Amino acid sequence: MPDAAPATRRSRTLLIVAASALVIAVVALVVVLALPAPGSQSAEPASQTRPAPTAEPAPAPVAVPTPEPVRDERIPTDCAGIYTFDWSSTFAPGYALNPEWSTADGAPALFGTDDAGALPVLQETSQLTCAWLPPEGGDGRVGLVTNVASVDEAQTAAAIAAFQAAGQECYQEEGGTRCILEFEGVAGSAGESHFIREGLWIATRWDGPAVSGYTLDIVSQLFA
Repeated sequence: MPDAAPATRRSRTLLIVAASALVIAVVALVVVLALPAPGSQSAEPASQTRPAPTAEPAPAPVAVPTPEPVRDERIPTDCAGIYTFDWSSTFAPGYALNPEWSTADGAPALFGTDDAGALPVLQETSQLTCAWLPPEGGDGRVGLVTNVASVDEAQTAAAIAAFQAAGQECYQEEGGTRCILEFEGVAGSAGESHFIREGLWIATRWDGPAVSGYTLDIVSQLFA
């Protein structure tokens, strides 16, 4: 049987080839499985937890204190210093100077004018308040309130213009400008009296106490 040996050799050769192919296929499969999946390298960093950027807190606002107005040395620090004599007996018994309730916390603001144009100037420039008010309490409307303020030329002009626009009578007196308004108030005679000279403004409003010579007494003391 001369063909048996070649056939056997062919079978062995085919077996070897098949086995080699199988080995190559297995190796290729292992290599493929070992490779990272497409896009896995770029996706990996995204899957990592990154610290969120920390927002810096906004800087705290810096509180800029409102500068105190420069003290005018011509204005006394105490109400007794603006009069030539003690007015207590004139205002008594219905009114007392700066009663305790008028200077306590929560007390009403006291200004010597109700004029809408002049009031902001007085609020900014007043350096002394002297109020003759009911001793038992009140809202600051009944009684007499005087402010002494230090004003510049522009503030002086603005105040006088406001008084004239409101119908107050303004005229020259004692080297300064005097503006007066009188009417009937809730407690009797009421009105406003203003005197401005050389940068000093004596602002007074009243409702109730009817006193004579009050403003001119202050003028005499401050401009002596």
